Amino acid sequence: MVDFSRVAFYASAVTGAVALVFGAGLFSARGDNAVARAAFGVYDDTKALIREIPNLTGERPIHFLAPARYPGKGVTLNKTSGDDLVLLSGFIGDNQHAQLMRRDGSVLASWNLSPLEQLPSAGQCRNVPQTNWNSAAHNVLIGQDGSVLFSYESCGMVKLDRCGKKIWATKELTHHSPNLMANGEIVIGGSDYISKPTRWPFTEPYWEDVIRVYDAQGKLIRQRAITDLFARNGMLAALTSHSDDNPKTDGEFHLNEVEELPAALAGAFPMFAPGDLLISIRNLNMILVADAKLERIKWYRVGPWIRQHDPDWGADGRITVFDNHPDGTEDGTRFGGSRIIAVNPATGETQTLYGGRKGQHFFTNQRGLHQMLGDGSMLITEANAGRAFQADRAGRIVWQYVNRYDDKEAAWLNGVESYPSSYFKVKDWSCSK
Repeated sequence: MVDFSRVAFYASAVTGAVALVFGAGLFSARGDNAVARAAFGVYDDTKALIREIPNLTGERPIHFLAPARYPGKGVTLNKTSGDDLVLLSGFIGDNQHAQLMRRDGSVLASWNLSPLEQLPSAGQCRNVPQTNWNSAAHNVLIGQDGSVLFSYESCGMVKLDRCGKKIWATKELTHHSPNLMANGEIVIGGSDYISKPTRWPFTEPYWEDVIRVYDAQGKLIRQRAITDLFARNGMLAALTSHSDDNPKTDGEFHLNEVEELPAALAGAFPMFAPGDLLISIRNLNMILVADAKLERIKWYRVGPWIRQHDPDWGADGRITVFDNHPDGTEDGTRFGGSRIIAVNPATGETQTLYGGRKGQHFFTNQRGLHQMLGDGSMLITEANAGRAFQADRAGRIVWQYVNRYDDKEAAWLNGVESYPSSYFKVKDWSCSK
């Protein structure tokens, strides 16, 4: 529903800003002056406001759209077998949603994701959302009971029951996707604003990346700042790689994943232990492994991935990484697009599993997800392109979903993951109103 009072307010703001800039232009005809500089700063803000109006009025979700690259809508290819279910999250239809569906696209359950209604306070967000279309929900996890767990970007983490009722939400600022730990705890990235830094190289206020661990009821039980982890492991060089005087004015680390090494896979990684944490630092092109107490960095690697997401532990003793590989183009044509890369932490050997070669081009400059399936195939979320697809061992696409918004644009898909039907304890997905 359009909020006409809000429309009127923004219209009057635009009118006032235009008048201010016009007046400043007359005043500055004799030369540069502070009034003119301030006025043209307002002008830039006004242009941004004008661009934002379709979002603020509920007309068009401009922050979730991108030019459509792929034909069709919904499930456009399905050559898979089996009875697994797929959980999608993104801007689907008229709002952000999570949807549980069969491989043919038929929907079993859906959850409405609306930050203004589900967070304790919009004011807890790093950038306060003015509408439900101003904070993206990252990849959603689903429990055996049908409850869903996710985080609104730089806002907070939320858990909903299978019918969409809020169970709990955190007051602390969290971002990116949560991951479950073997003991039932939840690990996720977060941020704290440090207004008065107390040690070099931090001389001005900055946003600190923090790893937070919550219990199953959403209560914060421990946390560790990334700068503290780096400093205690002699990695000051990484802290100052962006600037020697104030390296963290705007959160240059960009922590985007924390995932526990499960006991079932620990045997494949003899240099690590069950409970160790795999961490992705996007803006340093770095992934690392720290101990469960977040005191010691056991291993790290910079590149060959660029602005990576979603590193995962693999059953073969390798870590797989979603390499976004942005190159300054909208479609990744300069350097070959995004890739899925495997790295052996023991030997350092890397291998491109998918992408970066003829017939396998895909690209998202931000976000992105991959899942290695039991038959050797890969389920890949090409987030900004609004597409998810499954490639078999031979690299052939056997399943595809296109999240088309209209004739010209697609809407983001933040995550698509497969779950075996046997995973769920829910027998009836219907919800009474």
